[in-house]
Amino acid sequence: MAQPRIPFSRCAILTVLASAPMVAVFFALAGTGRLAWIWAILSAALCVSVLAGMVRYGLGDVYRVLQFSEALALDGETEAQLEDMSGLFPEFSEAVGKLRQAWERDRGRLNARASSVETLLESLPHPLILLNENRQIVRITEGARQLLGTPPPNGDLSTVLRDPTVLDIVDRAAADKANEMLEVDFTLPSGVSLNAQTQTLSHAAADGISIVVALFDVTEIRQAQQMRSDFVANASHELRTPLAVVTGAIKTLKGPARDDAEGRQKFIEMMDQHASRMTRLIEDLLSLSRLELNANTAPEEKVDLAAVLSSVIATAETGAAERSIRVALEPGLTEQVVAGDELELTQLFQNLVDNAVKYSSEKTLVRIITRECVRPEALTGPDDEPFIEISINDQGEGIPAEHLPRLTERFYRVDTARSREMGGTGLGLAIVKHIVNRHRGTMKISSIENVGSKFSIFLPRA
Repeated sequence: MAQPRIPFSRCAILTVLASAPMVAVFFALAGTGRLAWIWAILSAALCVSVLAGMVRYGLGDVYRVLQFSEALALDGETEAQLEDMSGLFPEFSEAVGKLRQAWERDRGRLNARASSVETLLESLPHPLILLNENRQIVRITEGARQLLGTPPPNGDLSTVLRDPTVLDIVDRAAADKANEMLEVDFTLPSGVSLNAQTQTLSHAAADGISIVVALFDVTEIRQAQQMRSDFVANASHELRTPLAVVTGAIKTLKGPARDDAEGRQKFIEMMDQHASRMTRLIEDLLSLSRLELNANTAPEEKVDLAAVLSSVIATAETGAAERSIRVALEPGLTEQVVAGDELELTQLFQNLVDNAVKYSSEKTLVRIITRECVRPEALTGPDDEPFIEISINDQGEGIPAEHLPRLTERFYRVDTARSREMGGTGLGLAIVKHIVNRHRGTMKISSIENVGSKFSIFLPRA
């Protein structure tokens, strides 16, 4: 530790006070003639000098302890060592040594605890924003920074969150100082839906934190709720139309067409067509329901894809022949065994092949190609895990690029009128997606307008 700076006035006052009795004795002896004045003055000067040195060294030890204490109070680094002491006060040396050891031990514990708290905060799965009573951001976790951006130092909450409902509940929490949780849902401009929960601390923390704002990503929940609502609305709409047609036909048959044989035949065919449409729709809805119930249970049976594809092609040949379309399974893998459910895989490829036949141009070829590949990037797992790719290629009008991301949504159609005219329910590709997901695979769709579309299914080998 560097030599401490001792105020001269403090050293002079202590020296005068310490030497005053001896100087008075020397001067008294000189005044009574017992000691010559010259010796009295020299003796007094010698005593003052010796005492000044002792005071200087003694104050040095005191100021070293003061410096050490100030360094600890400021949480700074100190280099106080026992040999820095003068030796006049060995108790100081021992006290400083013990104080330094205790300080280093406690500081180590505090640093470890602070590090644990930092790690815990940054590891929390939900973003946190910690505010003082003036709504200034004291701390923000990494998750919140990634979601909202980095705020300026001592910035207000509004610098990262501009939603008035969130700011309102934070202001209410700060004003009421009630230890109760306030929450609100809001949506960011990016489309992310969040739930904000605000809690006021009963006592402000040492760094001023008094309000905690926790954010929870509820985007998937909101999307699921919206999908459920849309699903009910779409299912109701899809059933309402054929039901209205059947009801109207029945009323007509009971009334004006009662004695009209030709009209009766026409309305009966109409009723049959729309009854079949409702049946297909209900069957597809039931299929989706079953698939959702079993979504988390991967099938374990061994299924020969070659046999499944051959069966599907045989079923599709009748409809394809009516439009002079040929469905061909090109030579590929000799061993095509996957872990799966044979009925579900048959339904999957039946839907894809039927779509390929429906939307292909007349007198064209629908090609089914199988090949071995490694795990697609869209799936997690070992990079060298063996997969089988089954692609169904048609030669039709193709699908505009803006429709491709939404093709597997329920009731989504590129051409609604044409799909209904062909007997589609709008659920075929949604069923395909659910079956693929249950089999721990993935699907890729590509299309070129006026050339054709390609639906590729990736399934893991058994």
